[in-house]
Amino acid sequence: MLITDVLVAGAGPTGLALAVDLARRGVDVRIIDQAPAHFAGSRGKGLQQRSLEVLADLGVGDAVAAAGWTPPTRVTVRGGPVRESPPGDALILPQSIVEAILRDRLAELGVTVEFDTALIGLAQAADHVVASTSRGDVAARYLVGCDGGRSTVRKTLGVPFEGESSDATSVVLGDVEVRGLSRECGHLFIDPARGMLALTPFRAVPQWQLVAAAPDVGEPSAAEFRRQIDLFTGLSDVTIGEPTWMSTYRVNVRMTRQFRVDRVFLAGDAAHVHPPAGGLGMNTGIQDAYNLGWKLARTLAGTASPTLLDTYQQERVPIAEWTLETSRSGLGSMWSSVTNGEGSLDAVRRPEHRQLELGYRGGPLSRDLVPWDGPRAGDRAPWLAEIGGGGFTVLGFGAAAEALDALHGATVRPMPGDQDVLVLVRPDGYVGMVAGSGDVQQVQDYLDRP
Repeated sequence: MLITDVLVAGAGPTGLALAVDLARRGVDVRIIDQAPAHFAGSRGKGLQQRSLEVLADLGVGDAVAAAGWTPPTRVTVRGGPVRESPPGDALILPQSIVEAILRDRLAELGVTVEFDTALIGLAQAADHVVASTSRGDVAARYLVGCDGGRSTVRKTLGVPFEGESSDATSVVLGDVEVRGLSRECGHLFIDPARGMLALTPFRAVPQWQLVAAAPDVGEPSAAEFRRQIDLFTGLSDVTIGEPTWMSTYRVNVRMTRQFRVDRVFLAGDAAHVHPPAGGLGMNTGIQDAYNLGWKLARTLAGTASPTLLDTYQQERVPIAEWTLETSRSGLGSMWSSVTNGEGSLDAVRRPEHRQLELGYRGGPLSRDLVPWDGPRAGDRAPWLAEIGGGGFTVLGFGAAAEALDALHGATVRPMPGDQDVLVLVRPDGYVGMVAGSGDVQQVQDYLDRP
């Protein structure tokens, strides 16, 4: 049986981002999905600034930017005047377009998604995993489950998925064409006695995403969408076409604290699910993948310490905890804003939702050897637009730049500054080490076997 390096189960944004990251690093990767064809709906619709940095490094930044936009929102509270809320930070585009762009990039790297291939079970050996699929067995050195909230990989591993769920349905959503409203902005209609209706147009496709949250919503259908529009807007000239995608949302706030079980990993919704407030789901999954990709590649190449893969769980579990709490509190604040008639978007447009301040201070790969006034080890490096990503970079500030010539295995770059420090930036764009001119060997040791 031929063994591939990594088998990725699930071809959503998380799995595709991971497959792209691995393939560009020369890793032999296969990606499977149980669906017969690619997903064709909006679902997640916002990319935060940190994810945009990640996607730019994966080579799809321009394509994503061209397909998305940041519209203002017109907010109408029943009985009150229409007011315009300025654009938020997130780039708005359907999840299906994000996936299509990543699939195209993956194809450029010589890998195609194997659709209609369901993972049925798995068995681990000392040096590989055998995945049983609907199209036969696949052996891989590592397996990553990116197969969503109902993850077969997670269930097969038997790891706890802790949290709470509710069977109560109070939100319907779907993709429809809308006529009678301006496409130059999003529209939010609020009725404090009932709930809210959000209509968001997309830039690259004619559909809008419709989200209706009210106690009386029925199963999603064209008729139900029209009923909710009539009830919330009171505008007889607003009409919709036939939905191209429909779904319901149920409150589900869960995560596992076991992101790794031997040679099997979990990422994205397979590891954590939460309310959509703040648009963090797709983003956190993409960033899970970005954290794991370079670590798998280094391990497969034999240039990593034995514990490097353990740091994926150690670093990402706290981020998942933050995401669940932030989105849960954001949902509560948003609903309070609806029911009291404020109609404020502040709860879902907080600065922390950009995810630029998240990091790994105090983590297993973060080492501050000397103090300085810049970012500490574990922080996101603020120089990514200048230095790029994908590999190790060592920045030499002030006189410490003279020590850069002694280093190998990284891109080196002198930087202006009043303090003499070496700053090692990890392949995923976080500061790994802050060191002095006399710490060259420690920096080199980090580069050799992180």
